[in-house]
Amino acid sequence: MIKVALDAMGGDNAPDAVVEGAVLAAREAAGRYGIVLAGPEDTVRSLLNKYGWSGEGIEVFHAPGIVNMDDSPTVVLKTKTDSGLVACVQLQKMGKVQASISAGNSGAMMAACLMILGRVGQIPRPAIACVMPSLGKKTVVLDCGANVDEKPQTLVQFGVCGSVYAEAVLGRVNPKVGLLNMGEEEKKGPEALQETHQLLKQAPLNFTGNVEGRDLLKGEVDVVVTPGYTGNVVLKLMEGFHEYHLKIFGTVDSDAGRQFEHDWDYSNFGAALLLGLNGTGLITHGRADAKAIKNGLEAAYRQAEAGIVEKIAAKLAQVA
Repeated sequence: MIKVALDAMGGDNAPDAVVEGAVLAAREAAGRYGIVLAGPEDTVRSLLNKYGWSGEGIEVFHAPGIVNMDDSPTVVLKTKTDSGLVACVQLQKMGKVQASISAGNSGAMMAACLMILGRVGQIPRPAIACVMPSLGKKTVVLDCGANVDEKPQTLVQFGVCGSVYAEAVLGRVNPKVGLLNMGEEEKKGPEALQETHQLLKQAPLNFTGNVEGRDLLKGEVDVVVTPGYTGNVVLKLMEGFHEYHLKIFGTVDSDAGRQFEHDWDYSNFGAALLLGLNGTGLITHGRADAKAIKNGLEAAYRQAEAGIVEKIAAKLAQVA
């Protein structure tokens, strides 16, 4: 059985929301996968009792250390190895679980996954891949902030990772891949993006060319490749637009209104994926509530079940 390790103490609403989310996920999973909560055992078990869980499907791994949101990744990896954040990744390295997820310090989680699990192929660092709403379907956008100055070859590798995910998890056949740029023409944008464009044309991908910011929501491509700096700006803009929309219009009581709210509420997607790891790591929002945690666990399970790591490794071998 696939098991997912969850950092019980990670996030603004931990540990209550995290444990509650784990209980919701276990009930919904109905035995499809197991959950390992890594955190102070007494605290976690007390909350499991509070939320009425006493059955199988959730295990507790004692990890008393606490990672603060402002801790540097280096400090966490050197001095807080007994924390739930580090423990959930270590458990994956030891083969006890097949995926790890945290709503805590994202930099520390990224560093833990990179240092403990390692990378696939020649990717220098993993990318944060976010599933974003677009017309009629979801679009995978990466990198959304793990890096800020990627080389063209690295962006091509990210395109491969995103394409594999779109096919294996989202069910897209021969996913269309676009490069986010300031114009459709090949010669648009900085030299690094122009070079990336040419490399993507030669890669074993269904590359359809440049896409502009206004095209992100049209649903014409399945994967959008972009440097982490730009991707993070796009991500935060999308989140801000949703909050603005709620303040102005509220939840519109119609089929279209409910569909819009479902598509734009980040908690329905649960977590961002770290693609390019030699393992399955996910980061969820620091303010994640129980619903987001539940959906993040489901996303982790689906990624592990789909064998993303092996498929990315095989595809990357064609890009060397």
